[in-house]
Amino acid sequence: MRLMPHTPDAPAGSLAAAETELQRAQLAGDVVALDSLLHADVVYVAPDGGTFSKSQDLESHSSGQLRLTRLEQRQGSARQFDAAGVTRAWVSIAGLAGGQPFEAEMVYTRTWLFHDGGWRVVQAQGASIPNRQA
Repeated sequence: MRLMPHTPDAPAGSLAAAETELQRAQLAGDVVALDSLLHADVVYVAPDGGTFSKSQDLESHSSGQLRLTRLEQRQGSARQFDAAGVTRAWVSIAGLAGGQPFEAEMVYTRTWLFHDGGWRVVQAQGASIPNRQA
């Protein structure tokens, strides 16, 4: 097992770098990059318990149904176990969902598999963090 801090300057090919690449693709709405980072059988569990497939996720970005305008990581970690790994990222996000503006603090936990020469998300879950006042 390797525990790696999640940093924007993580070594190329590392699990931490894959998480950073995923976040960049989400912010840019880069469906091609997202397609390469998501396993064909990925399932995302939203904070409300709803589930979404890879095709639904990609469609939300390509159609503009979901458009992120901000995605800033507050904390993160990447734990690698041979050809599997888990990332956790606490992020501040903002954007439009269904044409409605939103802002949120979220924690995303993703399970990754090293498959076909790269890291692919096979399971993801998002949880909302209550608004914290300084």
